[in-house]
Amino acid sequence: MKIRIPDLNGQKQYIENKSSIVLIGANGAGKTRMSVWIDENNPEYPVHRVSAQKSLNMPQIVRPTEISTAEEEFLYGTTDTDKKWLYSYGKKNRRWGNAPETFLLNDYEKLMQYLVIEEYEKAIEYRTEHKSGAADFDNVTRLEKIKEIWENVISHRKLKISAGKIEVSNCLENGYYNGSEMSDGERAVFYFIGEVLCAKENSLIIIDEPENHLHKSILPRLWDAVEKEREDCVFLYITHDLEFARSRMQSQIIWVKEFEKENQWQYELLDDADASDGLKLEILGNRQNVLLVEGTQTRSIDKKLYSKLYPEYNVISMESCNAVIQAVKTYGQTGQLHYMKVKGIVDRDRRSDSEVEKLRSQNIFVPKVAEVESLFLLPEVIEAVAQKQDKEHPEEIIRKVKERTIEFLSTHKNSQALLFTQQRCLNYITEQVSTKASTMELYKNNLNNIHANLKVEEIYTQELSIIDKIISEKDFMSALKIINDKGLLPDTKLPNEFGWKKEYYIDYVLKLVSKRDEVGNRLRENMRRYVFEE
Repeated sequence: MKIRIPDLNGQKQYIENKSSIVLIGANGAGKTRMSVWIDENNPEYPVHRVSAQKSLNMPQIVRPTEISTAEEEFLYGTTDTDKKWLYSYGKKNRRWGNAPETFLLNDYEKLMQYLVIEEYEKAIEYRTEHKSGAADFDNVTRLEKIKEIWENVISHRKLKISAGKIEVSNCLENGYYNGSEMSDGERAVFYFIGEVLCAKENSLIIIDEPENHLHKSILPRLWDAVEKEREDCVFLYITHDLEFARSRMQSQIIWVKEFEKENQWQYELLDDADASDGLKLEILGNRQNVLLVEGTQTRSIDKKLYSKLYPEYNVISMESCNAVIQAVKTYGQTGQLHYMKVKGIVDRDRRSDSEVEKLRSQNIFVPKVAEVESLFLLPEVIEAVAQKQDKEHPEEIIRKVKERTIEFLSTHKNSQALLFTQQRCLNYITEQVSTKASTMELYKNNLNNIHANLKVEEIYTQELSIIDKIISEKDFMSALKIINDKGLLPDTKLPNEFGWKKEYYIDYVLKLVSKRDEVGNRLRENMRRYVFEE
């Protein structure tokens, strides 16, 4: 199929020989409006569109009518003797209430009526053929296909097709209940399968928010099965689920940037390489500037804290500091993101001040403490928590934390000095190995220099001397800057001062940072000074 999409730079655009099309983009970019345009500008194909705004109220029982009437009611929202009007204007007028971008689609009853009437018709046909002696005659109904796909997607339930109604059983229990009592997800799965299977042959099927009401675990399984059942059709998905967008095979992804004016959009066709890049899709699917941080999306403190400190950014977690650095460099140079800023935050990880400054020049920021957890030890943070907890002498808590931090460093100074020594040695080795050499002899000399010039004992002594100076001067902030140990926070016994465990203390600080009151605003401002300020 050759699907026309809106003009780009005054040129007509088509998508051809694709199984599916995926529209991504920020909220308000005009994705739904574009899908309506595509619906109305491909008259050579039947188009069946399912909006994001829809009712999922499944009727308890369906009463029969004539099948052609049921089909027209389902496809066009009404039936009429004037078929030219029905096919050209009836759908927009009755199915979409003359507001196809925003109208609440309410066709579950019409879908069920069409399915049940077809079931009746095919049952009569089957009986007639067998009575005439056609023992091998078979005619699978749409309801039977829906049942098969639905039970494969929702494996702990079974459907029972009865006269005029659908019933559901739990595989582990006896008895059935009416399909109208299914969960939202179960009804959505039935509805999506039914909508697709009842579309005309060789249709363009437009699904707005195919992830609606569905758990991520069943999303690809459902739409893979549905697409396989309707290989004659092309699917157009409008989705916010970027993992789902990447999962579509033989697909064209369209990044919708902006709706400019009537029938005009800023958009870009992403090639296969772009489509496989989940990070790029997440960046493109959001209007905010982007802040890349270390850790996982759900388990690390980085995303939880930085998303609250920098609400003006879309904070995205990445697995490692190297991944953050590389991504910021890559997306900071691409012309696609000219109207977005992409920045990063990485842990200090024993970097020198010159290395930190070099990263800063590339929009990659390093906090003034060694570990993200150490930001929760800042005097300004302790003071804010103490104020909210009505502690009379926060300065005494701060004094104890500083004292225990220096004690921690004194106890662990040898291991900390060794970590810095290892890092300096690694940096030197990497520099020598990476140095360009015009001949093999010169390269061998570079490698030989490693052993000759690397004074490990001397480096260790220097690092130990720096740490001893911090300890003797009781330099609290310098200690936070170099201590690479996630055990520091509990070792200071700071959470105990409030009668809490470490996790509760961290969660409490995160709640304070989220608040838009005087304490929350001051706390955000103070903590941002230790990371980066605009």
